[in-house]
Amino acid sequence: MRICKNDITDQIRDLFDANPLRIPEARIQPMCMLEIQNHKPKYLGEFRFLVKDGFNHPIEINTSTVAQVSNVKTKKIDFKIGFDILGNFIKAFGIDPAAVGASIKGTSKMSFSFGNVVRKYIDTLELGHVLVSNDIKGDPDNMFIQEISEKKEVKLALITDILTSTDFSLSTYKDNTTEAEINIPLIQEYLANVDTNLTIEKMSENEVKFKGDTPLTYAFTCVEINIDPVTGKFSRGQWLDNIRSVKDSSTTTAVAEQIEIPKLLLDDNQANPLLIDF
Repeated sequence: MRICKNDITDQIRDLFDANPLRIPEARIQPMCMLEIQNHKPKYLGEFRFLVKDGFNHPIEINTSTVAQVSNVKTKKIDFKIGFDILGNFIKAFGIDPAAVGASIKGTSKMSFSFGNVVRKYIDTLELGHVLVSNDIKGDPDNMFIQEISEKKEVKLALITDILTSTDFSLSTYKDNTTEAEINIPLIQEYLANVDTNLTIEKMSENEVKFKGDTPLTYAFTCVEINIDPVTGKFSRGQWLDNIRSVKDSSTTTAVAEQIEIPKLLLDDNQANPLLIDF
């Protein structure tokens, strides 16, 4: 079910052809590998461990700020769906979502925005040049790669670009037009009693910004990589931009279970999915 269309997710897709993550995390970085089956990804590890005899050539990781996405709010969404998404963001910073849930009682709708958004990316032509000019081969005997090579429905993908953020903001509403106040002192009291580097900033009565010290990846771009099973020679396939979320029957938190959150994503269009699980 395609629940709503959002400026921020459209920007992520249209500007960067990126696949947004359901749970932001730091391990998703350029030059890392994914195994993709039925459009569903599994994290494998770093590209250098895929190369026979090791990969000792430095590939520059470029960075740039992303003004088009920074601080752009999503549209207002239903609280039950929004809390499911919020819970994953909070968990990514190592915080119990229940503590935040208690501070937003009376909320029926919410919206989000990412701040301090940075794009990290490699020059794929540089990587291709390094591989060809140095006659670098993949390791087809790696037990993980060997299985992928034997299954046509399984793809090997290289992450080339990511979008990261160190903070996000939450805005709450009683309805489409009326703001709902956030009990910010309650969140501050919780943070004061746990071991965390997460801080919060009051933006208004109904908006709070969560700020961490570790950039978390919330969207990525990847390209299919092939390894000849005999020679180990690398070749490239298609850019993969239709990866979808792995769904399960579990809920995000105890609070989520109490309010019976449906397992629906903000945007569940399989052609252009919003949130991806690893």
